[in-house]
Amino acid sequence: MELNKIKEAADRFGTPLYLFDLDVIRDRVQRFKDAFKDEIGLTYSMKTNPFLTLEMSRQVERIEVCSMGEFRICRDLKIAPEKLYISGVLKIREDLMEILEYGQDIARYTAESPLQLQMLSDWADAHGKTLRVYPRLTNASQFGMDEDTICALIKDRADRFPHIEFAGIHFFSGTQKKKLKKHEKELAMLDAFFERLEKEAGFCVPELEYGTGFAVSYFVDQKKEQDLRDPEPLEEFRRMVSDMNWKGIVTIEMGRAYAAECGCYVTTALDIKENDGNAICLVDGGIHQINYDGQIKGMYKPQMSVIPVESGAVREQKDWMVCGSLCTMNDVLCRGFTETLGLGDRIVFHRTGGYSFYEGMSLFLSHEIPGVILYGEKEGFIQARAQQQSYTLNMAKY
Repeated sequence: MELNKIKEAADRFGTPLYLFDLDVIRDRVQRFKDAFKDEIGLTYSMKTNPFLTLEMSRQVERIEVCSMGEFRICRDLKIAPEKLYISGVLKIREDLMEILEYGQDIARYTAESPLQLQMLSDWADAHGKTLRVYPRLTNASQFGMDEDTICALIKDRADRFPHIEFAGIHFFSGTQKKKLKKHEKELAMLDAFFERLEKEAGFCVPELEYGTGFAVSYFVDQKKEQDLRDPEPLEEFRRMVSDMNWKGIVTIEMGRAYAAECGCYVTTALDIKENDGNAICLVDGGIHQINYDGQIKGMYKPQMSVIPVESGAVREQKDWMVCGSLCTMNDVLCRGFTETLGLGDRIVFHRTGGYSFYEGMSLFLSHEIPGVILYGEKEGFIQARAQQQSYTLNMAKY
């Protein structure tokens, strides 16, 4: 986004401010479509930025939903069930029943465990409907199930799960993968597993839902090869998928790779001082409102810009340490920011469209905000704050 537009937004709405450019996200999606040439489908992981959910539902085939709060966002936005890919490491029965009431046999569902698969099967049996389910293959983490478990479940599908259509396999092994060799290794592993499923369970996998975790470069001087969203690596990834022995539908789920470029975080320089020769600029906001993956105490320099005020304030060029307003020494947004700064200048942090913008992790995934209880032997229990739903804070209707 051009700086004059960012300035206009900051002047109109004040700072600190999150600003997401819908035109940028549309362009980003189109670049993926151009690289994949209709050979690979696209899923948006809405945990990345739930404010983009409505827009992305218009741009890609599916929205990955990983929590009850995220589901309620989609329901309130009236996103069609056929767009929903119901994922998430933990599915509570009561929540799943509410989701199934909306998604019915139209949405798609992952099974992270035999228990989750059984819950889906119980609902399908009771309602006489066939659900499309994607068992999730683990990467030796808490996510999903191992090969032996999935193979056994699918092998017994006719007897145990008459109303379950095993529509594919879901696999995700992490984010910010900076080299395609990791994807090459994972695709080879999936190739072998799919062959095993065909031999041992008589099951030909129809589809792979693959969380690629393409890397995004955030910082100044970061190596170009650490950003896998450019055309050349995307086309190489498409060739790697095409070269698999297994042939089926491939849909990749991403979030950061779509959204990072579309966002910026705008602050204002409200205090300037020098401590023992160190130039310090204090801004409204802080680390509770912005986080870059890999950023520790401001040691890496994000891509930033300065929008000067027009009031003629005194401005100085120094190596600034930009700090937020929190009462903690960890609230350092950037060190060594060599720019000319003055009071009232806007400082813009770029590439904050994905994950970076969450106002602290308490709002991540649109889970409920925990209640707060005080206790004293004399007073007993005191409810300082009731549990609150956060999903209404993480959605945009337009």
